Amino acid sequence: MRKWGLVVLGIMLALASVSLVEKALIPQPTRLNDIPPVEPGGFSIPVWVVTDGSGEQVPLRWRSVPGALAYTLWRSRDPDGGYRVIHQGSDTTYTDRDCPDPGEQYFYMLTAIDSEFGDSGYSEKKCVKHSGGQEHDGR
Repeated sequence: MRKWGLVVLGIMLALASVSLVEKALIPQPTRLNDIPPVEPGGFSIPVWVVTDGSGEQVPLRWRSVPGALAYTLWRSRDPDGGYRVIHQGSDTTYTDRDCPDPGEQYFYMLTAIDSEFGDSGYSEKKCVKHSGGQEHDGR
């Protein structure tokens, strides 16, 4: 009887570890209310530069932030949540070629990463209508 208890315990531990690994490897959408506010502490928040998109791509540009090592670009269809990281890098431009539904609006936000790997606050939301390059104020 004790042997079966250990077998059952082993199976339960294996299933729990598979669940933890799955949660770590599969990105989950993040709602803005789930993200704790970040104090910039003198580290500037990225500012968008107006760009026009056309065709199947959405070119995005932002001003460089003094002291930033890299930038994280987030995208969502919902202005209030569901943002996912679509790019991380040191450049201040990115062309989004992966918008699945032409004609739909997409919302973008940026954070800058400093030398201690701290994030700045979030930029203003940038709303772009894919495949037409029409920008909106995000409302």
